[in-house]
Amino acid sequence: MRRLQRIIQQEARGPFLISLVLLTFVVFTREFGRVAELLIRKDTQITTVLKAVAYLMPSILIFTVPFAFLIGTLIAFSRLTADSEIVAMRAGGVSILQILMPVLKAAVIVTLLTASFTLFLLPGANWRLRMLRTDMAVRPAYSDIKPRVFFEEFPGLLLYVEDVDLHSSRWRGIFLSDTTDSEEKRIILAREGTIFGNGNERRIQLHFEHGAVYNIPTQTPEKITISRFDTLDVPVDFPAAEPDNGKVKRPQDKTLGELTTDLRQGSGEDRRASLVELNRRIALPLSALAFGILAVTLGIRAPRGGRGYGFILSIIVAFTYYVMFATGSSLSRAGVLPITIGVWGADASMGLLALLTLRFADHESPLAHRIFNSWPAVCVSCFFANIWESSQAALVDMRDTIERRFLRLPHIRLRIARIVDMLMARAFLLNLVITLSICLSLVCLFTFFEIIDDIFQNQVPYALVADYFFFLQPQLLVLLIPISVLIATLITFGSLEKFNQIVAFKSCGVSVYRIAMPILILGLLTSGVIFVIQEYVLPYANVRQDSLHNIIKGRPAQISQPGRHWIFGQDGRLYNYNLFSSERNSFVELAVYRLDLKNAALIEADFAQRGDWRRDGQRWLLRDGWVRNFDADLFATFSSQSFDFPERPEFFDEEVRDSSKMTFSELEHYIQDLQLGGFEVDYLKTELYKKLAFPLVSIIMTLIGVPFSLTMGRKGTLYGIGIGVILGIAYWGAFGVFDVLGSNGLLAPVLAAWGPNIVFGAGATFLLSMVRT
Repeated sequence: MRRLQRIIQQEARGPFLISLVLLTFVVFTREFGRVAELLIRKDTQITTVLKAVAYLMPSILIFTVPFAFLIGTLIAFSRLTADSEIVAMRAGGVSILQILMPVLKAAVIVTLLTASFTLFLLPGANWRLRMLRTDMAVRPAYSDIKPRVFFEEFPGLLLYVEDVDLHSSRWRGIFLSDTTDSEEKRIILAREGTIFGNGNERRIQLHFEHGAVYNIPTQTPEKITISRFDTLDVPVDFPAAEPDNGKVKRPQDKTLGELTTDLRQGSGEDRRASLVELNRRIALPLSALAFGILAVTLGIRAPRGGRGYGFILSIIVAFTYYVMFATGSSLSRAGVLPITIGVWGADASMGLLALLTLRFADHESPLAHRIFNSWPAVCVSCFFANIWESSQAALVDMRDTIERRFLRLPHIRLRIARIVDMLMARAFLLNLVITLSICLSLVCLFTFFEIIDDIFQNQVPYALVADYFFFLQPQLLVLLIPISVLIATLITFGSLEKFNQIVAFKSCGVSVYRIAMPILILGLLTSGVIFVIQEYVLPYANVRQDSLHNIIKGRPAQISQPGRHWIFGQDGRLYNYNLFSSERNSFVELAVYRLDLKNAALIEADFAQRGDWRRDGQRWLLRDGWVRNFDADLFATFSSQSFDFPERPEFFDEEVRDSSKMTFSELEHYIQDLQLGGFEVDYLKTELYKKLAFPLVSIIMTLIGVPFSLTMGRKGTLYGIGIGVILGIAYWGAFGVFDVLGSNGLLAPVLAAWGPNIVFGAGATFLLSMVRT
């Protein structure tokens, strides 16, 4: 009996571990993206990045560990059933309870492991992640100061440096705008300068040499004062991070002791929220017990679909449970449902279903026979099973056809080539569709779990939620298609190698390269599909889904981001405005400074409450403002005056936009305008080249998948999935590293964008050339 238990545990261990890695990877790529930009832009050390990853993991593992346990167990028993091993066990006198015992032992371990996350590790990780984000938001990042780039990290200050000496780190041609005093604006110009720290990361000192300070009163601009200096020091104080005990903790951030204190001392909504959170932390781990029983009872009734049936059925079961759990918890928190029903309803439903299926599995009954053999159940199970297994059946038919029919014909190569192309393409596309559907379903499930509280709290209509997920799909497709292509390639070629089809092909004179050609062509077509989605669908879908996401989160929908406040034009003109309307071609509160940074002098300053573009005269018409010429020492006010600035409305029409919401041509023009305006563009150039490089990931994934699948093929499909996940993690990690290097100017943007493709493409080509054809 112990030997039987070890066999069952070994059968489930591999699918469990591979599923755990796959689920965690798919969810983690989306979760970590929320803080990746903050971490990159703040000159973060590797230890901080590792801390952020560690703090994120418990919130992911509390879902992926029970989910992976369900998948692994169901796949194992589906395989045992497909190979008639369960029938042999039952014929040998082994009862269903004896078969279930090793699974229940594993379920208890999974329950305790998940409970350790929810009860102890998760609250502290959530709290430390919030503190890390707070600390990152105020950390001084003056190492990011670059020439000809506006730097806004100093509180109340805007710094612009014309040039930086790489050897001495000294600045040349400095402009500093100080708005800390609402009654007076201060502009500092200096020929040279540098930055000093005093050992306290919350305080630094800007040191300027040979310049002037221009004090411009807001109410009386005619009283502008100028003071020259040889040296000037400007202290900069950063706001202190909020202490741990100064921030109000959410229920999910509180420890068990703090939750019990709230239950004793709290009242009203706070007490109910703490009670719901405490019940959620206990109820979620117990799902593993129901998952274990369901995996056994459903697995032993699996049709010939084997592992494919188990994977798909486990997705359906997990979806049902997590949706019920998330919805019920939110309704309980809102007071709509009692906690016993809202929080524990999903566990009770799954437990009852598990006991019913166990009863039917142990003692066959007419009711069980009608349920499991009714035409809807048979049609659904056979549909999914046939889809999953059709690729392998097609490959077996292909081998038999080659051996029986075509070996004696003179035009063998042409006929075999046609069969190879059709059947390989069919098998690959079926595996790709199934893999992509599973990955999309996982991400959508965890996204729904994340926003369910906001949906009920803000009373968001379900139609709007459906629209949000609809417009979210293009972004998910672009992210998940490459990894799905890799896994589909590994499964397809792994099946060929496992069932000796590769040997049959070679015996007929068909090389591995010829077998792989339809897959490579499909990979190239997939790259084209990604580019089309990225170029023509994704920018507009991202705008829409961001707007819907703001509504779900209770924030006002944002059509566009605020316009830039500072931008350099021609002839040393620096424009500062509060608002620019591209529809009316008009400014609100416009200030134009004409600078001579080489000599640290302000030549002229113009200010107007409003500025409009006059198409008839091709000039700017400024209203209610003043002009100060410092060379001639003249000051004048005006109610309406025309100015012949060389910049036209198109120059100011661009907005600070996310690169994912622009097409390639839009982003290219946007970068050109930003460069002219004095903004940092290294990270945008990297994003620009990535729009061309990223779609080609699919074809490189196929090149990687072929040699790896031929090596690992005999170990089974799940090993192919595991290798695919590991390679996907490595590829995405390379993209992240190269992206950081390119964004921070440590690597040329074109090399930062194309580097991962070059490295992995060269490695894949080398491995493919080493394959025995």
